[in-house]
Amino acid sequence: MIDNRLGILVGMDFEARLASTLAPAAVETSGATYLGAKKALERLSAQKIDSIVSFGFAAGLDPVIKAGTILLSHSVVAENREYHADAELRTWLGAEKSEVKLGSLLHSNEIVTSSQKKERLFKDSACLAVDMESGLVAQFAQEKHIPFAVLRVVCDTASRNLPPLVSSVLTQDGKLNFSRIAGSLLTCPFQIKDLFGVGMDMARAYWHLKRYLANFH
Repeated sequence: MIDNRLGILVGMDFEARLASTLAPAAVETSGATYLGAKKALERLSAQKIDSIVSFGFAAGLDPVIKAGTILLSHSVVAENREYHADAELRTWLGAEKSEVKLGSLLHSNEIVTSSQKKERLFKDSACLAVDMESGLVAQFAQEKHIPFAVLRVVCDTASRNLPPLVSSVLTQDGKLNFSRIAGSLLTCPFQIKDLFGVGMDMARAYWHLKRYLANFH
């Protein structure tokens, strides 16, 4: 273990459960929202952490990357600025392992749902994937003068379109709101086909990340 007080920021509740197997750490959930991430970072700050990891799922931007690919980003691009992850923390997380994909990750303040937007973001940034926490983690780390790293797994691929309901299915603490899911499907049943594909990608990503953590150190 590199530091005594590691903090981990995730988007969803089940990601937090996986993160808790990484190492003894303070784990906070954003609920996959900008304000939720800011509040989660405030809670981590109150716990006097001295390093931080952005952990969980990411959306693929590079069209050759498959669901389940493990990413250990060497940098994060947020608001047209590049933040470099800590090399020692990245090595501790397994950056030298053969199954890990290295590269830059893009931050977004909103969920990227369409393949067209993913294609545009990839052309503009050349980043491998995008998520909603890593840029805020990088900025937080710079402000607090602590090291950060990003350990993510690709969930939805660059060609995957997400159904509209994904933008509103989480509670503030990152849990699935099943009543919203049911209501959205009843209103727009055409989403079921896309939702099935997303579910398959999520399952593949989850098990790849779980297997990676099982072999961690």
